[in-house]
Amino acid sequence: MIDEETNMLTIIDYEYASLNPVAYDIANHFCEMAADYHSAKPHILDYGKYPDIDEQKRFVKTYLSISGEEPDAEEVEKLLQSIEKYSLASHLVWGLWGIISDHVNDIDFDYKEYARQRFEQYWQKKPAILTC
Repeated sequence: MIDEETNMLTIIDYEYASLNPVAYDIANHFCEMAADYHSAKPHILDYGKYPDIDEQKRFVKTYLSISGEEPDAEEVEKLLQSIEKYSLASHLVWGLWGIISDHVNDIDFDYKEYARQRFEQYWQKKPAILTC
C-alpha cells in the first residue's frame, strides 16, 4: 500500500508474497472478496460477494488497459478464463493453509471451517471450470 500523503510504502502480508501468474493473483483477489476478516465471524465466507461477470470484465479491462491501449474482447476473455481456472488453485492453497494453520496458530479463528469452505468452493466450481 502507498500512503498518498507521505509517499511511504507499506508491505501487507509480505510472508504470503510470491511470484505468481497474474491470473492467479486476480483470482485470489476475487476469492478474497468473499471474506470479511473484521466481522464477528471472520472465518465465514460469503461467496455472494464474489464479483459477477460484469464486474470481473470491468476489472480485467482496466488491468489490461494500463498500457494505454484498449484490450480486445478476445484478450479479455482469455484472461477471464485463466482467472476462473486459477480460482481453483486459490481455493486449494488457502484450504491447505487453513488445515496447517489450525495446528500452528492459537488465535481465535476457526481455521478448519475456513478450510472446509475453501475446499467446498473448489469441488463445487471444478466440474464447470475444467470442462470449458
